[in-house]
Amino acid sequence: MSLHRVGLCGVDNSVDPSLLSAIASKWPRAEFGVLFRPGSEGKPRYPTKPWLEALARSGKSTSPPMQLAGHLCGSAVDAVLQNGDVGFVRDTLVGLGFRRVQLNATRTNGCETAKKPADLAKAADNVRAACAAVPEVEWIVQANPETKPLWEALVKDAKNPPPANMSLLWDASCGHGHELDPKKTGDSRATKLNVPTGYAGGLDRENVAKVLAALRKDKAKGKSIWVDMESGLRSTIDGTERFDVNKAWAVCAALDGCGWDDPSAPIKAAAFASLPPNAKLTSHPVLQHKVTLLRDRRTKPREFRGILDELARYVGYEATRTLDTVPRHDCVTPLGVHVPAGAGRATRLAARAAIIPIMRAGLGMVDSMLSVLPNAAVHQIGMFKRRGSDRPVEYYSRLPKHGGESCDVAFILDPVIATARTIQPVIVKLKAWGARRIVACTILASSDGLATLHAAHPDVEVYAVQVDDRLARDGGLLPGLGDAGDRLYGSPGAQTAKDIAASGALARELALSDKYAWEEAGEIPSGKKEKKRKAPPSPTRKRGKMDMPSTLILDGANGAPDVEIPEPTSLVGEALDETATQLTTHNGCFGPEPAHMAWGATTSSCRGPVLATTRHTTQRNAIGAHSGGYSIYRAIAVAAGKMDEQALPKLGLTTPAAKIGPHAGWKDPSTIVTMDPWGHAISEGFEPWLKKGYDVRPTIAITKAHVQLPESMEAVRTGRIKPDGDILTTDGTSVVTKAAIEPVWYLPGVAKRFGVTERELRDALFAETNSMYPELISRDDLKIFLPPIGGMTVYIWGDVSKIPDESVELTCRVHDECNGSDVFGSDICTCRPYLTHAIEECIKTAQRGGTGVVVYFRKEGRALGEVTKYLVYNMRKRQEGGDKAAEYFNCTQSVAGIQDTRFQALMPDVLHWLGITKIDNFISMSDMKYNAIVSTGIKIVNRIEIPPEMVPKDAQVEIAAKVFHGYHAGDAYTDNDAYAMDKVTGREYKPDKTAQRVDKPAAN
Repeated sequence: MSLHRVGLCGVDNSVDPSLLSAIASKWPRAEFGVLFRPGSEGKPRYPTKPWLEALARSGKSTSPPMQLAGHLCGSAVDAVLQNGDVGFVRDTLVGLGFRRVQLNATRTNGCETAKKPADLAKAADNVRAACAAVPEVEWIVQANPETKPLWEALVKDAKNPPPANMSLLWDASCGHGHELDPKKTGDSRATKLNVPTGYAGGLDRENVAKVLAALRKDKAKGKSIWVDMESGLRSTIDGTERFDVNKAWAVCAALDGCGWDDPSAPIKAAAFASLPPNAKLTSHPVLQHKVTLLRDRRTKPREFRGILDELARYVGYEATRTLDTVPRHDCVTPLGVHVPAGAGRATRLAARAAIIPIMRAGLGMVDSMLSVLPNAAVHQIGMFKRRGSDRPVEYYSRLPKHGGESCDVAFILDPVIATARTIQPVIVKLKAWGARRIVACTILASSDGLATLHAAHPDVEVYAVQVDDRLARDGGLLPGLGDAGDRLYGSPGAQTAKDIAASGALARELALSDKYAWEEAGEIPSGKKEKKRKAPPSPTRKRGKMDMPSTLILDGANGAPDVEIPEPTSLVGEALDETATQLTTHNGCFGPEPAHMAWGATTSSCRGPVLATTRHTTQRNAIGAHSGGYSIYRAIAVAAGKMDEQALPKLGLTTPAAKIGPHAGWKDPSTIVTMDPWGHAISEGFEPWLKKGYDVRPTIAITKAHVQLPESMEAVRTGRIKPDGDILTTDGTSVVTKAAIEPVWYLPGVAKRFGVTERELRDALFAETNSMYPELISRDDLKIFLPPIGGMTVYIWGDVSKIPDESVELTCRVHDECNGSDVFGSDICTCRPYLTHAIEECIKTAQRGGTGVVVYFRKEGRALGEVTKYLVYNMRKRQEGGDKAAEYFNCTQSVAGIQDTRFQALMPDVLHWLGITKIDNFISMSDMKYNAIVSTGIKIVNRIEIPPEMVPKDAQVEIAAKVFHGYHAGDAYTDNDAYAMDKVTGREYKPDKTAQRVDKPAAN
């Protein structure tokens, strides 16, 4: 028999916690019981909050940490029995270091439920629920004649045994100190079910050895038990009842005398009759001893690594027991004697092996496994679990792209298998890689994890040393050994007790109310699990009428693919429970097989589609997601369950309403690098991929629209433009073709535009997006990037087909978004007036038989953003001397660190997509836009500035500053010299009483 602990109950304010630490340090099996009874705090046996805080600090700094048990009395135990309320235990006691909780369900202990036996019997279901809700705690049910309805309901049905983390305390005292009779305690049903057991009743330093000897001869022979005492540890000193440390010390000393363990009746090894057939355990006593050392929290990282290495080596020999061998005919001993070839004589291993450690913890088993198989290849896979998620994250994988077909056996190394959620994605990956046989090597496993693994992969052998039968709320193993990775490398999760006591973490754990946060106790968790994401549907769905294009625009220029199109892959056939969330992917590793992409090819089919949906994870050939920043809203819809992830778009009726292209620039990899020129012709241009079942999404949509602007209506009224019934109606409505375009960047081309290397561009994009896109760094083979920025819209007045014809007049404005002016009419800038002027000129050009084009870029605030723009406005208005043209650009520089990030070098791509080679009327004063366009070979005949009468009064600052700094002024702006720059000022802010100026005294 083994006495695994002695419960010393009733510690309270009368004892200094440091004295309890002294007992715990000398006798680690001593457990201190704290009584909790709401309303009794501060009375003998019921400690106050400050004392409990001191106990928790002392307990965590003791080596080994002190064992604590909470004994619930009064309304605290009724909350569990009547309502299944575990809030106090879960949210307070666990954080304080309590790992056992006793339910004192007797009237003496103030339990109202105990007044009616029927209520106690009903409470059994709530006890089971509590055990499930807080599995890391051992729940102790006080067992005596009074509580019989409760404990009997828990043990009477062998088909519905008690929870694994429930135990019984046979308590003869019933709170009155009656002495335990070892022969008149226990229950045969509980014994058959192997329910963990403890004994109590009138124990003290005088009789504990005698009672223990009697238990060893009878009820507890060959078992692991504990004894508990309370009244025998009390003394009255100076008229005050106290917890007597001397008595507690004497009890432990008495147990030392009779022996905590009885070698004449050793504990029987636990039997795992339900172990699945693919799991192999060893019962070697040395290994059991080593695992115990591995579990012990006092084992330091250096010793932990050494013990794990020893255990892993033994498991490695067991796991390789059945490896194939072949005869060896060339073995000769130093004596010159030839060793006969064949079984039992000269052989060599025939199996080609690979070792797959799951990082971090699996790395601790690699060296030992390599000592068994020194020629095995090692391929690391990094996985971690997120709090609150059942799905692991794969953050690293160096499984080579090829070689799986030559791997006879793959050994997965992971010291612990708890839920099996981490190892399952690795198994799935190795099977897809081509490994013929897979063997898992571990030290500790859970019975649930082994069962899960066998159900999903019965062909995978598992070799382990011990099995635990409980899992914590977070899926960790109980009792387990902690986080193996943290303990291997002494990382923050493996802090010493001293570190913990000195940190602020304990203070947060002790954030109790004056009454131990009873009011914070919540209902038992509903058990609601993380929502499971559905696997995508089979990609080979049959295409119907709604998928067929309703318009054709390529005139057969789509060509035929010059590469074989592989079958699309998806997660169909694989349970998402067996997959991991991939943090990133890597070049040259198994898994990614990006679809063909030859940017700038002469036909759409030869180039290949842009694949960026979540459906084909391994064949995706672009970094990022469709719709840019709007993909976040899609994610919200998915998370909220408002969107069917399996829906595939029907694109047949969405094809372009006008024909654009193909043009020469589409076939040059350097001419268009920021958009997919074939992005509007998906149904036609990438039909071979769609037929195969690929989910290819448009990045351009072309439609028709009517545009009504108050300025156009005013122009009709005043006669500046005249309705023709075709381009412009009598009510001022103009008819347009418009195209919405999402950005699609070809990274080598974008880098070339700015004179930097592709690596420099990728590094900057990765860093400045705060590491949002790790594949910019890890996947140099992916050349396409869908940046999370706004795209553009093209508005066209007149015949779209005439745009490439240089003999036909073309008017064009490239406009950068300004929400304040364009939409709301803010007069601090010229944006809306210039835009409406351009639209008017486009209408006139179309009426003359030409074409008008306005390209509207989403580059708010010079691509610095609207918040930055408004900050600049404030600086301009508040600076000394007010808003003046001389400081116009300096203010932006001061706030943003740069004057402009629109970088017009990328802007001409859309003009080449439209087939523009000459612009007759360019409605812009910007030299940056002009220079960017003409540098790509597009000719500009006339540059048209905004008429002075259209410039709002408060925008005079902007126009003066731009003209002075080199913007095209034409003949309309001739007096913008340095003197005028200093004199042109804007409107001042009207004082706002809600924003008190700090440089002025506040009003009384």
